[in-house]
Amino acid sequence: MTTRLAAWSDAELTALLDQFPGRRLSPGLLRAMTQGWSVPGNDPAEWPGAEPRRARRTRIAADFPGSTLVVPAGRPAVRTNDLPFAFRPGTDHMWLAGPTEPGSVLVLGPDGEETLYVAEQPALGHPLAVLDPEGPLIEGPRESRAATAVRLGIETRPLGELGKRLRGTEARTVRGLDPAVDDLVADDGRELEKQLARRRMAKDVYEIDQLRRTADATVEGFAAVARALPEAVRYGEAFVEGVFAREARTHGRGLAYTPIVGSGHRATILHWQRNDAPVGPEDLLLLDAGVEGPELYASDVARTMPVSGRYRSAQRDVYEIVHAAHEAALAAVRPGVSFMDSHRAAQSVLAEGLRSLGVLPHPAFDGLADAERSWRWTLHTTSHMLGVDVHDSMVVAGEYFAGELAPGHVLAVEPGLYFSPFDDYVPEHLRGIGVRIEDNVVVGDDGIEVLTAALPTSATGIEEWIADCAG
Repeated sequence: MTTRLAAWSDAELTALLDQFPGRRLSPGLLRAMTQGWSVPGNDPAEWPGAEPRRARRTRIAADFPGSTLVVPAGRPAVRTNDLPFAFRPGTDHMWLAGPTEPGSVLVLGPDGEETLYVAEQPALGHPLAVLDPEGPLIEGPRESRAATAVRLGIETRPLGELGKRLRGTEARTVRGLDPAVDDLVADDGRELEKQLARRRMAKDVYEIDQLRRTADATVEGFAAVARALPEAVRYGEAFVEGVFAREARTHGRGLAYTPIVGSGHRATILHWQRNDAPVGPEDLLLLDAGVEGPELYASDVARTMPVSGRYRSAQRDVYEIVHAAHEAALAAVRPGVSFMDSHRAAQSVLAEGLRSLGVLPHPAFDGLADAERSWRWTLHTTSHMLGVDVHDSMVVAGEYFAGELAPGHVLAVEPGLYFSPFDDYVPEHLRGIGVRIEDNVVVGDDGIEVLTAALPTSATGIEEWIADCAG
């Protein structure tokens, strides 16, 4: 559709140019830049993700009767100077509203009001489309406010009206995402943030389907890495990160987090994310990586694979212990049990494994509780919640760690053993070996679904999988 746009006088154009001294355009050039544009029409339809979000908005509003809730999408973080990082909407905003433009703000009023405030972009043919650094010529045309309302199934208003809407209102918000919203709302945000985290813990059918998709994409990423192991020896950890990142961007929104690519003794460093070291042909390669889906649902998976395709003797010994702990942890996950049961089951197996390896007992740990004696080499709890954040609902982690598992909970289950090359308490032949196995698990009514079951976990299974990927 071609729209005939209004003419602008020289005085109007000059006044606009005065507001943008960095734009070295003459009024004549600016006039020419406003002419000859075809403005496309659109026929939007409601997005499938709109319906489950209506129910979520209703539930969270009912949790705070009489309150106005303000949930911003946030602003892009600055990478350097005037260049931003890629924008990721605020987790709670995405969960309640869906994908929106930077600066958008969802307001839920006490009378059932649901309004999305969005920044309006000047249309092609308007001088500001040329001058505004966030205009359509620089950043591309955005969806119109009317189209956003239809797609998300929610009333929209111009972002410029938000201050008037909130002035004099007692409101709750999620702080730290948008300075303009923080200035408008005095609430510290903690209670709303906590209740949103509680609500996000039990996933509905729609959410579990999103998590299945990101798990499937992550399996594809791991397979791509397995196929590329010979090249990894040539190019190093950075190459492995790049291979997985390519798959994550191809099959999802991108990386759910910076991958951990630990080759050799770097596998013993829990959060090794520099990924700048070489990969040796006899190394173990610990890859902890995940895909983020289009609605921010994340996967978080780890496998420790032999670069050569075969585990050496000591590597296999350690791997088998972690695998047994992983199996014990999965067996302990079911509805109605303590969240920490899987951790206790894994830790028991790991402690026995440490004794079989000759690491324990050790006089340095005499007098400590049984649960503490292994911590030097296990370093972390076995599970965490997973969802639209990799470590989902962490603001109420103390609550879920002390609680019970229920249908709809989604966990990452990840036991590991880490023997630093600098650890004098470890037999020399074990130093530098690190192993972690991590799967993503949905708690159902009667048991569990392992979303990442397509990736093998046993030592023999990993070896056969690498061979299959290579061949």
